[in-house]
Amino acid sequence: MASQSPSPSAPLVDVFSLSSNDFADGEYLDPKFSANAFGGTCTGDNLNPHLAWTNVPEGTETIAIFMLDRSASNWIHWVHVDIPADITEVGTGEWATLPGSTALNQRTATEYFGPCPPGPDHRYEFTVYALDIDTELEDGFRSAEWRQAAEGHILAEASIVGLFHERPANE
Repeated sequence: MASQSPSPSAPLVDVFSLSSNDFADGEYLDPKFSANAFGGTCTGDNLNPHLAWTNVPEGTETIAIFMLDRSASNWIHWVHVDIPADITEVGTGEWATLPGSTALNQRTATEYFGPCPPGPDHRYEFTVYALDIDTELEDGFRSAEWRQAAEGHILAEASIVGLFHERPANE
């Protein structure tokens, strides 16, 4: 992405951004973040990585977090919405302590489900959205319901990508 230097008369604009203490954008996720699933095929601790967002836009009422496996047709690992705007991070392994609501993931559970890809390295995209509304969705909603409720209300979004190696073949 190209960056521009501001002109002397242009004010600096703080951009809504996402980062993690656990990985840098484009780096590999530690195995502790992987799922513990599929009969022991994946043996991680199923911890969400730390995520922190800064420069929340004025007028933001809630934050939403999506974790999608972009290498597997946007497989939904985690969706957490209606997080109050004054919360600016989620600690490592602390997804369940966040206020708000959690959508069904691809495993039809309302929880974080860590990486456990069936093939070559996968790209896990973490995206935070700033919204000017509370969608008032209850646990167990589908991500499409959130997208419909959020339409026209997203003030900003920011993403980072974590990579993960394929799981071992039947070890």
